[in-house]
This record gives sequence, C-alpha cells and structure tokens, in this order.
Amino acid sequence: MQTRSQPPSGFHLKCVACATPCASTVRELACEVCGGVFEVEYDYAPSALGQRLPLVRPHEKLTLGEGNTPVIELKRLAAELGLGRLWAKLEQIAPTGSFKDRGSAVLMSVAVEHGVREFVEDSSGNAGASLSAFAASAGLKAHVFAPASASPGKLQQISVFGAELHTVAGPRQAATDAARAYVKERGLVYLSHYHSPFFSEGMKAFAYEATRSPAANVRHIVMPVGNGSLLIGASRGYDELRQASAIEVGPKFHCVQAEAVRPLVAVLNGEDWQFDRAGRTVASGIAVSKPPRIEQAIDAVRGTGGSGVAVSDDATLAWQIRLARQEGVFCEPTSAAAFAGLEKLILSGAIKHGEDVLVPITGSGLKEPLQAHPALHI
Repeated sequence: MQTRSQPPSGFHLKCVACATPCASTVRELACEVCGGVFEVEYDYAPSALGQRLPLVRPHEKLTLGEGNTPVIELKRLAAELGLGRLWAKLEQIAPTGSFKDRGSAVLMSVAVEHGVREFVEDSSGNAGASLSAFAASAGLKAHVFAPASASPGKLQQISVFGAELHTVAGPRQAATDAARAYVKERGLVYLSHYHSPFFSEGMKAFAYEATRSPAANVRHIVMPVGNGSLLIGASRGYDELRQASAIEVGPKFHCVQAEAVRPLVAVLNGEDWQFDRAGRTVASGIAVSKPPRIEQAIDAVRGTGGSGVAVSDDATLAWQIRLARQEGVFCEPTSAAAFAGLEKLILSGAIKHGEDVLVPITGSGLKEPLQAHPALHI
C-alpha cells in the first residue's frame, strides 16, 4: 500500500474542549491551544449506507476480517431477568478476540496513509494485541507497553505478532507513563488507542451493524467502559444514523465499571471517588483510572438518558460462569461485568421489566485464565 504524509481532505480534527480545528495528523494527540483531545469532524453529510471514515482511500482500509459480528438472543437469561428480549453482539469472535479490532483497522490505516513505519502503544492487553496484529499485516514495527500483571495470554498474543513487548510494574497508568517516556526518548509516533481520535471512529460500525440486526429496536445498550472507545464510537455511529434519517431515536447507553476503578461512574453518580493504587479488579480491560476522553463518554451516556453503575469482582466472576453455563457464551471478565451491571440496572429501575437490551461481548474468555470462584467446579 502506498503512503502519504499530506493532510487528507474531507475531514479534519477539532479539539473537544475548545473547538480549535487542526489538520488531520497521527503525530499530535493534544490541542496546542488548551491541551484537549481531538475528535474527527467531517466536511460532508453522513449516509445511512455506512459510517464516514477519516481515510483518503477508504477502499484501501486495512482489514483482518473484523466487524459484522453476529447478534444472538439470550432467551434463558432474558426470562430470568424479566426482560422482553436480551441480545448479545459477539465481538469476541473478532480476529484477535476483542472489539478492539474495529478501532485498530482504522487507526493503523490512517497511520499507513501518513507514512508511519514504527510506533508506540500502551495497553492492558486487548488493544495491544489488536494493534500488533494490524501492524504485522501492514509491515510496521510496534512497541507495546503493558502492565506486568496483565493476562499472560494477552501478553503472549502481543509478542506472537512480532511486536516488541515492554512490561511495566505497577498499575495501568504506569504503562502509559512509560510509553510516553519512550516516545520522547526515541522520537517515535505515539499511536495511543485512547488518545487518538481515529481509534473510536472505527467503532461507529457497531451502530450501523446493530441497526441492521435483530436487535435494531433495543431501548438500551449496556457495555463495560474503560477508556470508552466503544461507547464513544457507537454513540457517534447512532448520531450519524439519526442525521442521515435512518433512525428516529437511538438507544440509551449505560456504562459499567468495576467498583475498584470507576472514574466515569463516579462522575455520573456524583460520587467522591479517588483512585487507590492498591486497588485491583478482575475486569482488567476497564481498569482505567484516568480516561482522557471522559467528557465525551459522559456526554454519550447523559445525552442518551443512560446511566452508570459499578459492580463487584464477585458479581463479575459469577456472571462469567453464568453466561457460559446458561447460554454457551464464554467471555472474559471485563465482558461479564456488563451483565453484572445489567442486573443492577434492572434492580434499580433504570431498565424496566419487559424492555429489550443489547450487550456487546467485548472479549473472549480464552484470553485470560479462569479466576477462582465458588460457582466454578472444574
């Protein structure tokens, strides 16, 4: 694939905080005026046929076969929870086993168009594995910084794609700090999947697919949220569909976080929460204490009339087993946390009995070893 370094046309970047425009770039992740993060703004109207992409040559977008994941009905659980219908979108069957492939395909395609040959990323596991796979397919060199405590399976997955793995002791934020220092030292491009505005653009396809699925008319979407790329991207996708008159109103978005790491839920619920470095959660994919796009995530929830809820590790692990044994769906704990949150949302009345709900299964259970739990007897 040929590369180009010129700013592409048809779209540009805009600071989320101060609205200052900027030419499309993968090398700058913060606004020079206020330090805010960017979002993509397009110069043409959306279409109901497919999401807009920040690519000069969208027909040359890198792909490993991501997207178009099936939607299945969880009938037994819907009956037990008192819901009308409960749907699961099986993102765990993506090429690298998680929804992150949607964002990696777009971010890496943008990087190739801008002539990037070597880059740095930090991740708790899934995004690092995903970007490593797409880097391999594009012939790019990846440096991935990850917590030393991350799942061995995810760390091995990063390495098998040929990325240079840098493990860092301490909480998730330590990996980010180490990655930034390495970028400054080596003068490399930092393709941070949560700072980059291009990663979440790849998530918009989730909304387009959902509206063409059996779950097209759900009133609620419940998802686990760490940095919020799926939440933000899916929300933007539904916004595009409304602007294109493909739908009249979208679903409410509800975010689920772990009790130990809940920055977004704390803001949504007016809680005074401070991150404890000693705090741990089995839901490693959402253990993000300082999400840089928290304001966008808040807007995605509040703008749809949704809500936020935090769940315990015990509830998360119990739901991981329950999903496997009652519906044949084996997901990682981060995904199971969404169902623990769904149960709390029903009990609180945020989701009413008889309503329809969609939950994305964001990652495969094969990525992490099973955690000990009383419900598990193997």
